[in-house]
Amino acid sequence: MIEVPRAAIISDKIATLKDEKDGKPLCSFFSYGTNDLTQMTMGISRDDSNGFIPQYMKLGIMQDDPFQTIDEEGVGYMVEHSAKLGKSVNPNMSLSVCGEHGGDPKSIHFFDSIGLHYVSCSPYRVPVARLSVAQARIKARAKEVEAAKHTFNAVAELKRQSARIESGGSSNIVVQ
Repeated sequence: MIEVPRAAIISDKIATLKDEKDGKPLCSFFSYGTNDLTQMTMGISRDDSNGFIPQYMKLGIMQDDPFQTIDEEGVGYMVEHSAKLGKSVNPNMSLSVCGEHGGDPKSIHFFDSIGLHYVSCSPYRVPVARLSVAQARIKARAKEVEAAKHTFNAVAELKRQSARIESGGSSNIVVQ
């Protein structure tokens, strides 16, 4: 469980720990406890935050309540950094989130974009979370299709240019 900033910072070291007896890895997954990670990263207590976060949001200091929607710039950075470090030493590592953020659509889209595999949330948030995961996957797949189209078009253009040059046609290349 990655719940404190220090653990996120040294995630590669955590991921490389091995059992002294059999040499097998002790860590095959990271689960990010985003409620505690938010408290520690931001230095604010969730219990006291209702007194000032609404005012911060009203004044534009915060866009969202960081205990409902992941603070991508701070806490999200810690999760992403940790995930990259863990994957750098163990590419098969499973990555998940537990806490309120696991049921928030905006947070789910962020977690998907940084390569996390699972979210867990309160039972009443499961339908929204499932829909958000599906939407995130569709959005990611649409980007993949668009990138493939660009690659296909570039390859097709190269083939046309190559065929024109091989057939003795003129080139668009100008040598100065």
